[in-house]
Amino acid sequence: MSNSILSARMTDAHRELGERARAYFTPRWLEQWRAAPGGPLRKDVWPELAERGFLGVSLPREHGGQGLGLLGALVVGEALAQVGDSGVALGMHVHNEVAGEWLTSAADPTLRERYLPKLLSGELLACQCDTDPSAQEPTTAVRDGDRLILRGQKKFVVNGAQADLCFVSARLDGQPAVVVVEKDAPGVRVTHAYDKLGTRSIDSALLEFDDVEVPADRVVARSGVSQLMRWNRVMSRMRFLIAVDAWLIHRMLLTHIVDYSTNRELGGRALSAWPINAHALARARADQELMEAGITDGYLRLTEGGSTVPEIAELKWFCVERATELASLSTDLEGGAGYMWDSVALRAHAQLRGLRMSGGSQTTMLTIANHSMACRAELGDQDRAGVA
Repeated sequence: MSNSILSARMTDAHRELGERARAYFTPRWLEQWRAAPGGPLRKDVWPELAERGFLGVSLPREHGGQGLGLLGALVVGEALAQVGDSGVALGMHVHNEVAGEWLTSAADPTLRERYLPKLLSGELLACQCDTDPSAQEPTTAVRDGDRLILRGQKKFVVNGAQADLCFVSARLDGQPAVVVVEKDAPGVRVTHAYDKLGTRSIDSALLEFDDVEVPADRVVARSGVSQLMRWNRVMSRMRFLIAVDAWLIHRMLLTHIVDYSTNRELGGRALSAWPINAHALARARADQELMEAGITDGYLRLTEGGSTVPEIAELKWFCVERATELASLSTDLEGGAGYMWDSVALRAHAQLRGLRMSGGSQTTMLTIANHSMACRAELGDQDRAGVA
């Protein structure tokens, strides 16, 4: 983390973690751990990641984590950017930050004691199941004595094909809830593993829950203000980390395309010297600085308090959108090479397509921001009316 504000907060433990992670997470490492060329990670990578100290980095020490907080997750994320496939980062965000947060903040300590140690050891792999086929086909949980009967489908589940533990968003008693479901429970099926453009180092799958019986105490979050606050905290952390992933891709791409266009000539002068290209690259430099400022602001909001949901949604939208624009520009500047799969810019573009949908689509991010602006405007009108 090159930002002066964030780097000043790093401890010796953060720096040592960064050195180990940078040495470990390399493109060669990724190819060694894939189940097949260009495919997802093998299941046995997760115990190895735990042994190397890369699971539970941000979680509290009293729950078995390393206590390095969100900054620790950023340090690992920066090292993961080296592997050239953002899927690994997405998979670890879900496992560490989403599932880990649900369990460390669970009101029932028996859930934490039952599952968290196995997540931290890599024995269990977690997924978060959010996306229903449509608003008219919600996943439901119905009470039946001391059990819940879960029914529905979840699309585009990161880690879904290999996960052992599913955190499923469902309608329970007509209200939103998150239910822990063991993957080997009768009625849980992986019905499709998607073939993706980017983020291929982690699987995404369609899961079906066909009258799955779950003990009633497996609810980690339910309706109410407390549940809403926890949900917002979990999703804002996920979106923040995705924004950082996009910023890291943008940073890599900017370095690459500036070097490429400076050394590539057209009409007797460097590509970067043509005014239209010079202006576009100048904007990309400005975007990089704006992203970094936004990431610092988002980090402080998440760790020191303040409004987070709309601001982090806006940050995720901005970072992913601007990185996508730079990837498109870079493929154009690379000319014919930008159409080839070994193009740095084209591969980055593929990764960004995955980031656009993860943690909520870009359209969802704009909707959250617009709702926030409308609410603020309405409150402002009420305040002015009260003053009048």
